[in-house]
Amino acid sequence: MNILIVCSGNVSRSFMAEMLLRNETEQLKLDNISISSAGLFAYPGSPPDPKMVEYLSAMGVSIKGHEARQITKDDVDWADLILVMEAEHAAMIERLWPEVKGKVELLGKYVSEGQTVVDDIPDPFGKSSYHYRLAQAQITLAIRGFVKKVLLDQR
Repeated sequence: MNILIVCSGNVSRSFMAEMLLRNETEQLKLDNISISSAGLFAYPGSPPDPKMVEYLSAMGVSIKGHEARQITKDDVDWADLILVMEAEHAAMIERLWPEVKGKVELLGKYVSEGQTVVDDIPDPFGKSSYHYRLAQAQITLAIRGFVKKVLLDQR
């Protein structure tokens, strides 16, 4: 399974989600999963957000030389599943590449089991520590929920 995680700039949310998901799949020895991330408005080559790096480091998650990337047609063709942070991201991807309808999902739907309302995961970049803590908690819970509900159920 090829999983593409998308946000705006590919330095905070999708970067963090990619690193967490890589860590989870490595620990569970799920070697049939490929993970990548990109941004809709990325400045290619930008380094990851230091606040997200600090959070991941504190969790013991290794950070592999990440540089922001702009999403491409090749990315969406490669992906079996595209996880986005906001409904607007999904809409934009589906406008750019209508053929991907059906393989784009909000990551927020995995925050808690059985939830009926799916929230966006707001961009914390440049905002207060509260916004970072909120995004970090949402992404962490969503990745754990995704692994449990999607990846482990496929075994």
